[in-house]
Amino acid sequence: MRTRALFALSVGLLSTPALAQKEFFFGTGEPPVFREADMDKRFLRSRVNQALVQGTSDANCAQLVGALLTIVGESAPYLHKRDENFYLDPVLIQALGTQLSTPRFPANMYLVSMMRRVLIDKRLPPEWMQTAVALAPYYPPLDLSKLRFIADGVKPADSFFFTLPAMLERYDLEVLKANTTAASVADAKFRDDYLDKEVAFAGLEFIDAKLEKPKKKKSKKGPPPEPPALVARLVYYLPDPGNDGLLTGLNYGKPKARPAVTITARLKEDQYTPLTQLPKGARVLLRGRFWEYRKQLKELEVRDAYLFQDRDWAQNPALADPNAVASCPLAFNDLTGTAPVQPGGFGGKR
Repeated sequence: MRTRALFALSVGLLSTPALAQKEFFFGTGEPPVFREADMDKRFLRSRVNQALVQGTSDANCAQLVGALLTIVGESAPYLHKRDENFYLDPVLIQALGTQLSTPRFPANMYLVSMMRRVLIDKRLPPEWMQTAVALAPYYPPLDLSKLRFIADGVKPADSFFFTLPAMLERYDLEVLKANTTAASVADAKFRDDYLDKEVAFAGLEFIDAKLEKPKKKKSKKGPPPEPPALVARLVYYLPDPGNDGLLTGLNYGKPKARPAVTITARLKEDQYTPLTQLPKGARVLLRGRFWEYRKQLKELEVRDAYLFQDRDWAQNPALADPNAVASCPLAFNDLTGTAPVQPGGFGGKR
């Protein structure tokens, strides 16, 4: 679901020139600066923030607070430098509107205020993290690893638009389909434009991870070998245009190999998600620096990487019981009162 949503945002621009497309991915200026506004000060005095800071003993409100922290955590690996926007899975956007919002409680405004607080402070407030840890045993959807990721300081990606499907599309257009006048420099230009970027790749399958030593070089010249590192092997399965999902029961003989991109990720020593909790075949999200590619982008290398569980929210979109939210005394609009729209929007001036 997530991959398809981001790909849809990119596909309409694939016919634009490469420079314009790169600007679409990464922006054209400095990262946005978030400054505290009146709405942010009001949020600090709100009942929701008081519960985030102090916790809550109300079972109904625990669902609301847990759901809001869960959504912040799910967005955390995608926070980026490109602009003021942040990414959220479409299923969670729907849950925000149908499960957490009531006529007297605009949950989307409180979520935006929470995200702004994180970006203004450049970290998740430690009091929120303590509340999340206390709630986690009673609220299973909460992913503490993603919250800890931003509790240690926001580490933005270059752009959440730069997904694996979008990158493959750009390589096909800019390199594989380059005409004769551009073909000789197309690959080098692609490397200059897209390598050494901080990326977030979702929808990957975890193959395995282990400590690996680099191969010894036969020649004594050149730089010394890199130290041993924890390396994860991942795979991203490409859509098969020849398989529309119909009549699969009539396919006999040896199954066809699924087209895929293999990814080697050199991991950071301190992982927020314990690797012991990732079984082989788990769906994961990769955050790290896009370092190298080979074989026409069929093999990728990512360094300084973190692995997170990548939940398929379409399988279980339940965040909170709407009746519980309606019964929670915190679920009251004390941000804008009677104002129907949050003034000022999400971002600030650059």
